[in-house]
Amino acid sequence: TTTTTTTTTQQQKIKPAYRGLFHAASTIVQEEGVLALYKGSVPALMLVSHGGIQFVTYEFLKGHFANFTKSNDKSSRSGNQWKDGDRRKKGTIGERMRNSVGYLVMGAASKFVASTTTYPLQVIKARLQQRSQVVELSEAGEIVVTKRDYSGVMDCVGKISRNEGAGGFFKGCLTNAVRVAPSAAITFVTYEFVLDVLEGGNG
Repeated sequence: TTTTTTTTTQQQKIKPAYRGLFHAASTIVQEEGVLALYKGSVPALMLVSHGGIQFVTYEFLKGHFANFTKSNDKSSRSGNQWKDGDRRKKGTIGERMRNSVGYLVMGAASKFVASTTTYPLQVIKARLQQRSQVVELSEAGEIVVTKRDYSGVMDCVGKISRNEGAGGFFKGCLTNAVRVAPSAAITFVTYEFVLDVLEGGNG
């Protein structure tokens, strides 16, 4: 069970922080055993779905954006250039700027959706991997030692649900999404640019 206790250095000895990679590994093995090195492996494996969700969302948005640009610019190829096999070869600066902005928005949106969908897995993985004794600062400004002991994934899910509610699975979700969305936007713009270059070279 999760317990929180107000403490001072005189009342309770707080575990020292890890000094590095090898110190962390040896300390974990000494305190929790070799299997502790594999804590969180189940949700970590499930997180491979993150990339799939991101690309599916991106392709979905790109298809709908193609229809939008086509309906607003029937006299040009810009509406069709979003589709594979008919990508842009030439275009005005305005068209290319519009395309780049579209890629940026869709890349960021797809990352936001993927991060939000898989965020509960991130929380579960982090809770399983963190040390059982965590030093935190309460709202009143007091130093508290929070003890979290989880026997596995289902035990972690149950305790988070009971003690923190559904919101416990999404703590820090918005901040994380805002952090990762810009990099994803740039990644997809680069991805589309490279495809254009490669297809232009083959054409």
